[in-house]
Amino acid sequence: MRPSRLAAAVALAALLGVALLGWRLAQLPKLLVESVPAAIRATGAAAGDAAGAALGRLAAAIASRRVLTEFTSTATRLEGTNRLEVATLSQVEVVERREGATVLGVSLPDVAVEARAPVTYTYSVDLAGTWDFRLSGRTVDVTAPPIGFGMPAVDVSRLAFRKVETSLFRDEDAVVEELRRELMPALRRRARQNVPLVRETARRQVAAFVTQWLLRAYGTPDDVHVRVRFADEPVGTPPAGPQVPPLG
Repeated sequence: MRPSRLAAAVALAALLGVALLGWRLAQLPKLLVESVPAAIRATGAAAGDAAGAALGRLAAAIASRRVLTEFTSTATRLEGTNRLEVATLSQVEVVERREGATVLGVSLPDVAVEARAPVTYTYSVDLAGTWDFRLSGRTVDVTAPPIGFGMPAVDVSRLAFRKVETSLFRDEDAVVEELRRELMPALRRRARQNVPLVRETARRQVAAFVTQWLLRAYGTPDDVHVRVRFADEPVGTPPAGPQVPPLG
């Protein structure tokens, strides 16, 4: 082969090699884009299928009302009691009793006594009560029983009775004893009056409990949102009002 033809052949081969290398380099980003996301898409599809299956099982349980039986039985077993404690409130309470009297139509001076003591109120919901579940997309709307409360816990070591207003014509000790008998009923009324103070804390506690139960029972995905309404609240009531710190 003549030198000129040999040089031409070498040059042509070099050009073809450069062209082929350039084509491969040009294809590299495309290959990377197609190969790496393919694995990610496969993983995402599997996760999506699992999440969809979990939501499907939950939807079927809600539609058949089976979720209510499952929730009542397993939640009660988890807690070891029919009550789910959702909030506590501690404060110093002052309860006063005032009595007036008349003798032969003449009004005698009032007698006023008060009781003062630290009191702890405990609030809970009935796990064996009436619950309701609704699923919309990835939101579970839960209607829980009204917030209940137990017997107020009085720190008797710091319970003190004081005579605020006295009279020479009256028996203040009898009024103190009457206040002593009325103290617990009065504190139970206070417990009921304080429900608005703990409502939002209770709502968060119930939502957290139901979320964990759904994960345990159905494997629901993390982005499922639980909204709680108590049965004594109007439908559509937005969370509002004063709050106390959560339990723990």
